[in-house]
Amino acid sequence: MKSLVIAPNFPWPTTLGSQLRLQSVIQALADLGETDLFAVVPARRQEPCDVPEGIPIHRVWTVTRPRPNLSLRRRVGWMMSDLPLEVSQDRVPDAPDLLRRCVDNDYDFVWVSTGPTFEVMGRPRLGPTVLDIDDLEDWKLLSRMAATRAESRGSLERRGGIEGALKSMRQRAAIEQARINARRWRRYQHSVAAEVDRVVVCSGLDQRRLGVPNAVVVPNGYEPPQVPAGREDVGAHPTVLFAGNFCYPPNSDGAVWLVSQVLPKLRKEIPDVQLRFVGEPTATVSGLTSDPSVTVVGRVPAMAPELARADVIAVPIRYGSGTRLKVLEAFANRIPVVSTTIGAEGLGAEDRKQLLCADDPTSFARACAQLLRGGQARRPLVDAAQELFLERYQTSVVRSRVQDLALELAEAATGSAHKESDRVTPEPESLPRT
Repeated sequence: MKSLVIAPNFPWPTTLGSQLRLQSVIQALADLGETDLFAVVPARRQEPCDVPEGIPIHRVWTVTRPRPNLSLRRRVGWMMSDLPLEVSQDRVPDAPDLLRRCVDNDYDFVWVSTGPTFEVMGRPRLGPTVLDIDDLEDWKLLSRMAATRAESRGSLERRGGIEGALKSMRQRAAIEQARINARRWRRYQHSVAAEVDRVVVCSGLDQRRLGVPNAVVVPNGYEPPQVPAGREDVGAHPTVLFAGNFCYPPNSDGAVWLVSQVLPKLRKEIPDVQLRFVGEPTATVSGLTSDPSVTVVGRVPAMAPELARADVIAVPIRYGSGTRLKVLEAFANRIPVVSTTIGAEGLGAEDRKQLLCADDPTSFARACAQLLRGGQARRPLVDAAQELFLERYQTSVVRSRVQDLALELAEAATGSAHKESDRVTPEPESLPRT
């Protein structure tokens, strides 16, 4: 079997959850046969695009994506178009031509990650095609609008006067832009879904939200550790870990909320609590270290040491879509999780069974404090969470789903081709003799 993966990043080294997902897809397809990779690499990437030893990729091509253009002129142009903002600003002019020159035209299966990548590459059709939407951008924007509205109301109540009114006006303008963009994303997602054989999402929840007939679920997965990093007892310095790429707005927003709203309440119950942020930081997240209880670690070569010192994994996500690999990582490593409802959605995890859910600062702080006190609250959660992970979210489960999907579409295409070739063209009737 011959496959092609078209990706919005190079999967190695692993710094993002989306790269873990790509690695699972590539390994699954490579187990079925010859697999090529075409990666559209972000301009900010500094690491070389080298395939690790032992990864069975046949051929690799990369093209660099320019930095997004967020100028006023580009935004005005977006208002005149019908595309989502993120798609309209995502341009790699030579990418479609380069793709056609490099790859073959007769793949048995093609996996494309994200709608913008599909658009950048010219909506290619090189064989039976799956589009991995991963996150539903319209739902992400809608949930962000809800969070912004709540923040806008609170800001106006606290500040009042001209300053509060100006901030409220800016937030309302942002909400209106998000509303327009969400509508465009929904139309766009349906448009690209109609051009591929299957659309892949991370959960049954997103499958229902997307609402297209060719949507299927391939969950996120995580490789089970040989020895889970979690510990039974809380450490001498109770530590809450929030890991993620903080250049991703929902993570950055969650970090600010955790420090500004949750930490003061948590410190009243656990005075010596420590917060650690692990992952690519923004200037805003780096600035959170003005609080002595907060450490911004940045990117690390391996997560195991950070997981080993964590007593609680926090997932303070207030808006978003898809599913969070950081939750699966915690489940696999037997570390208790406190999450917002949105942070845990789509995984089938239940509040007070596999994790604790809380959506306001007071409840989130109390949930963290409950687990940081130790006692009997921790063990039942991590037992149930690990069981759920092993049943549904091991990497082997994800690879099996990808392989089943690839074989199904490849066989369907082969069957259609055979039917076409077996079709007999009737001979024209002989002309009557005169």
